[in-house]
Amino acid sequence: MYFKKRVIGFTIVLSFCAVIGLSPLNLAESAEQIYDVDVCVSLEMSPLVRSQEITILTFDGKGIMRSNNESKVFDNNTVHTQGVTTIEGKNRTIYSHMKYLDPDGDFVIFRYTLNPGEQAATTTLLFGTGKWKGIAGGGKASRTAVGKPVTPGTYQFCNNHKGTFTVP
Repeated sequence: MYFKKRVIGFTIVLSFCAVIGLSPLNLAESAEQIYDVDVCVSLEMSPLVRSQEITILTFDGKGIMRSNNESKVFDNNTVHTQGVTTIEGKNRTIYSHMKYLDPDGDFVIFRYTLNPGEQAATTTLLFGTGKWKGIAGGGKASRTAVGKPVTPGTYQFCNNHKGTFTVP
């Protein structure tokens, strides 16, 4: 009888320790999710220098996105982007940061980098608030449409952003 009570007690303690010990692992795991969004933005550009050899422009843009996923992740987010474009001859480099603001007020910050010769930019998730806190991941972005500037010093375009992310 004493032995049976000890085995039952040990089993209960072991089960409790296993639940407590494994809980942080379960909380830390997060499934990788896919995003596929179309982002359309209007930029206001400000030149630092324009010449045959080099052109450097800063830009500030705002826009909106639509999700192509069934999950509708990032759907109807508004976008704010700021960055720099450098054009040296035929080589273009773009470095910017984008803020995706969701309808609930939470946001994520992406870094966008396009180096000379690349057809698609690399995007990296850097930061998130609210439900996006701890977000990590990234992907690629490629230009899908470019419009005629609606006013001088502006640039209107759409990109498709595809990639993966995790949220703890």
